[in-house]
Amino acid sequence: MCVGRPASGAVAAALAATVPGSTQEELVPFGVSGDGRTGYGSVWTASFSGVAAVDLRTGGFQRIMRFASPQSDQADGAWGGRWLVWEQTYSLQSLDRFTVYAWDSADGVVRRLGGSLKSRSGVPWPSPWHAPAVSGNYAAWAQGFGPGGLVQIRLADLRTGRSRVVAEGHDQAPFFDGDLLVWPQSDRPGALTSLHGYSLAAGLTTGGRSTAGLPAVLRPVTGTDFVTTDGTRTAYLSPSLNTLYYSADPRDVARVLLRLPAGTEFSALAMGKGVLAWTTTKATFVASTATGRAVQVTPAYGLAVTGAGSTVLVSDAPTGRSPHPSLPLHVLGVRSLRLSRRC
Repeated sequence: MCVGRPASGAVAAALAATVPGSTQEELVPFGVSGDGRTGYGSVWTASFSGVAAVDLRTGGFQRIMRFASPQSDQADGAWGGRWLVWEQTYSLQSLDRFTVYAWDSADGVVRRLGGSLKSRSGVPWPSPWHAPAVSGNYAAWAQGFGPGGLVQIRLADLRTGRSRVVAEGHDQAPFFDGDLLVWPQSDRPGALTSLHGYSLAAGLTTGGRSTAGLPAVLRPVTGTDFVTTDGTRTAYLSPSLNTLYYSADPRDVARVLLRLPAGTEFSALAMGKGVLAWTTTKATFVASTATGRAVQVTPAYGLAVTGAGSTVLVSDAPTGRSPHPSLPLHVLGVRSLRLSRRC
């Protein structure tokens, strides 16, 4: 892996351009369409605050669902090609109370899929905070359901809006790997997690829970909930958050792609078509998985959002201190980054 700072030319030009309106209003992206024309996320403007689909060329947006309390409501989600699924929270102090929604871009209908569970005292059980996973017509998420950190993994059929519990235990947020739903699970509180799988085909056919074997690349993964895959390529972080592993084939064990210097940690990881993106405690970076060449795309911190295509949305760190600061948003195409030269 060759990691460098942004150079002059195409990279600098792409980073200099911003989505119209993003330098004046808060736009937090969590999805991007395969053709790179539409972004999905939370917006706070003078006329509307809520979840929206944003035209990345004009800055105009389609309202999907309004926040009842713009001062405290937030959302994080994922785009799956037809369905937008997100968890909406209602407090700046706790993310444990949430509702899971799905928006069907085909008919414009928003459906409620589920939400957090409460104890007898009325307090929501703690849940691992992570955006729902979306693949095809299915979505999955983790939610607390009992004391001692007990968590359910729920799988929803987006066509019907119905969800089922596919696992219970000391679990972390799930992700999809082809026909598998996968999640980290520990045998007891405090123990390192290992990955467990559920076969969508077998489970939906039998109508129950169906454990499944994992591909070779996922079997040795322990102690981390930062795993991303497209069914072929796989990347994940070490439990210490200082090492990035990568494999181009599910039959091959991942190898070290990048180690961070002392005092720096990874904080986010995403994968798109031909591209890998990550954020550290210093900045955000985008790399070509074909050549291993990477560039720094934010001056500091920030966020990168990928999708099924090769477009990457890069959000800069806040420009000021306010309840909803502007977050300049950039649209990067892998070709514009000129990462074709191998390390």
